[in-house]
Amino acid sequence: MAQFNIDAHLSNGKRLDWLAIADDGEELKAVAEQIKKAAAKKFGPAVLLKRWSVMRASNGAITVSMHT
Repeated sequence: MAQFNIDAHLSNGKRLDWLAIADDGEELKAVAEQIKKAAAKKFGPAVLLKRWSVMRASNGAITVSMHT
């Protein structure tokens, strides 16, 4: 299970970004699904209809973004 804090998101007014650290062998898609599920629980199921993007940095950190 990836490590992230759903309450600690970064916002620029157009998107919300979460930083996550995946466990060994955990796929990028699985991390994104965990964050989407937590966001839906916090903000409501309508967030699942938003556009999402996922990016892995060279240091292994994962950024999951929800575009508003």
